[in-house]
Amino acid sequence: MQEDEIDLRELFRTLMKWKKLIIIFTSLVTLSAVIYVLIKTPIYEAQAVISIGSINNNNNNNNNNNNNNNNSAIENANNLVKRLELLYVDTAKKGQETLLSNVSTVKKTTNLVELTSTSISNKKASALLKEIILKIIHEHKTKIDNYTNLVKEQIARLEKQKEELEIEKNKFNGSMALKFNLSSKIDTLSLKISSYNIQQTSIIGKIITNDYPIKPKKKLIVVVAFLTGLILSIFLVFFLEFIKKESDEKSLNSK
Repeated sequence: MQEDEIDLRELFRTLMKWKKLIIIFTSLVTLSAVIYVLIKTPIYEAQAVISIGSINNNNNNNNNNNNNNNNSAIENANNLVKRLELLYVDTAKKGQETLLSNVSTVKKTTNLVELTSTSISNKKASALLKEIILKIIHEHKTKIDNYTNLVKEQIARLEKQKEELEIEKNKFNGSMALKFNLSSKIDTLSLKISSYNIQQTSIIGKIITNDYPIKPKKKLIVVVAFLTGLILSIFLVFFLEFIKKESDEKSLNSK
């Protein structure tokens, strides 16, 4: 115990002896960190979640369980993620100011995709997300419009057949049954393209931004630099003290 107490006192004396060096070294490292965070361009982040549209292929609107099983997404969420990664993430150039930093599906969902962009300002990060989301919405709307037009063409053909049947109803036996069958098909097709069965791709809520940049983390960097400088200065002091003692011992031995 006595030896340990002597050692601690010796260590304390050594630190006090070299305290100026410790203060100067720690201050220089901390100051360097402060200058770095002040010069470093801040990076902001924006996030948004989109819901991929779907087409309900179930003809029975009263059966909710079947409706959930027959919803056909306009585009598979995983496929959309891979497509956006190829278009924006993988092709991003080094040092690019504004970029799509991450795309992923929302956990435990099949139709939600989260997009994250980074830039030197919230405005630019949000603008990129808006551009990408509007492009996705337009592409998906085009697919829905193509599907709707095909169904409308089928309806038009059935209505024409119905009109022809109405004109020549006296020539055909069972025309009422045929007319009813055509009307039923028309109603079924009309239901397929109703707003109840078609959901457009849309953004959920608003684009989320933060007033504070995600990097550099100024406080963290300064604190870490201070602690690192302090620890390194202490090691440096003990190393210099060790060299000094070795030198003094050699001098005494030579005499």
